[in-house]
Amino acid sequence: MNNIILDGINLLYQRGVASREELLIEFLRVKMTQKYVKKNTSVDVLFSKMKEITEHELGMYNADRVDFQNMFHAFQDADTIEFVTYVYKDDKGGSVVSPRCLTDYMKERILHIKPENMLITEAEKHLNGLDDLVKACSGKVTLTSQNRKFYLLLQMIFENQDNVQVKHLSIYTDLLVEDRYDYIFCLPAFGFKMNDVPDIFYTRDSDGIALQNLLNYLSNNGKIDYISPAKLLFSTMGFEKLRKDVEENFALESLFILPDGLFRPWTAIKTYLISISKEHNKNLLIGSLEIKKDCFQYDEKREISYAEFLNHEDWRIELLLSDEKECLQQFKTSDIPKKKLKDVAEIFRGKSILKKDAMIGDIAVLNISNIEEGEINYNDLETIREDERKIKRYELLQDDVVLSCRGTAIKSAVFDQQEQIVIASSNIIVIRPGKEILGDYVKIFFDTPVGIMMIKSFQRGSTVMNINHTDIMEMEIPILPMDKQKEMVNSYKREIEIYKKAVLEATQKLEQTKNEIYKVLQGGNI
Repeated sequence: MNNIILDGINLLYQRGVASREELLIEFLRVKMTQKYVKKNTSVDVLFSKMKEITEHELGMYNADRVDFQNMFHAFQDADTIEFVTYVYKDDKGGSVVSPRCLTDYMKERILHIKPENMLITEAEKHLNGLDDLVKACSGKVTLTSQNRKFYLLLQMIFENQDNVQVKHLSIYTDLLVEDRYDYIFCLPAFGFKMNDVPDIFYTRDSDGIALQNLLNYLSNNGKIDYISPAKLLFSTMGFEKLRKDVEENFALESLFILPDGLFRPWTAIKTYLISISKEHNKNLLIGSLEIKKDCFQYDEKREISYAEFLNHEDWRIELLLSDEKECLQQFKTSDIPKKKLKDVAEIFRGKSILKKDAMIGDIAVLNISNIEEGEINYNDLETIREDERKIKRYELLQDDVVLSCRGTAIKSAVFDQQEQIVIASSNIIVIRPGKEILGDYVKIFFDTPVGIMMIKSFQRGSTVMNINHTDIMEMEIPILPMDKQKEMVNSYKREIEIYKKAVLEATQKLEQTKNEIYKVLQGGNI
């Protein structure tokens, strides 16, 4: 790192200026002033000019003129992009988050597409490589930011490039721009519920609003590369309408799973790179990307017909990439009636238990750690002290199926009624069967290759599993006659008991043999 930048930052630290935003403001103050003063300007003129130029944009300066002169001299030769990328490295706030491998990949996309009019939204997120993205486009480039400070920063960085326009606007409302773009690159904010959303938008989620909004600004041959959270690919709550809109009025060109943890520490959720165009294609590229030698490479890449893709009810490409794809296809095309879990069961998530609530009490709590090899260990349940009326909605009943929704492994089991009240923790999804299905039958299906694959396909997290109970509601399950379900469950349980007995006998025999050998080795009689 340039010592000029470090020296300047240390000066600000001494003044108590430490947060990223505060450091950015003071750096902007220097650079905005620098445009209007000569290098040897006196301290009084320098201070007066700074107040005149910057305070209406950046707020009052809270130190004296000598402090500003020192800061000015420290930062006047500092590189703007180098300063900001250093200050925002390991950014958890989502301001400057794109790794270089991503911007390098997108640069190649731009060079290939050759857009005449390009839009990069919330451009500060890609500051580590943004200059290369801009240079890759020989046409007009529009950069946006809804953050006023970053808007000023982007204006400063690209003020001498005639083909670059910077706009201060939000992609989560009507853009109110007349241009149409041949290429749009967008990494939206994930997971924010927006207020006062117009009825034209299908969902209140920031990521859904941004995509729907930007699709309206594609030119007739335009393309958009959109980085999406997992929920957009399969969730309901308006996302299904957005997917339908894309399928009917646009076309997916490619859909790739991005590398795990690409945007850490900002977010650890599973992300995808979705490419959408105005022109319909016969085929679609799907696959996954990985990072090797600081570059994106294809871990898997397949071309499938667009018609085949549209046969699936959502965009979960994991199902199309899975080694169990043939099993899934067999399941989908079988004559066995199928229903979504939400149509045959009540589904809810367990209660969030705070550490202060974890104390000896009358209410037992089922956690993921209590599920072992498909069964529940009731001996080590934690307890809490709570009013029964407040936990009634989380109480587990006979035949409830419990499914882990966090952690590193998929666990499921069927609950047997206990003498004390037992509730599920927030890391557990509860499936309460209706009249058409048995809990044990649901558990058996969850354990099948197709069941496991379908559960995994709803995963929103990357390394650590994160499954939403509203997504599991959409999972299809085969519906067999009740007598057939009972027959299947009874047969399964019989074989499980035989297996357990055999394992127990084998374990006991092994222990007996080991003890006899140990006795001999320790000097006992043969």
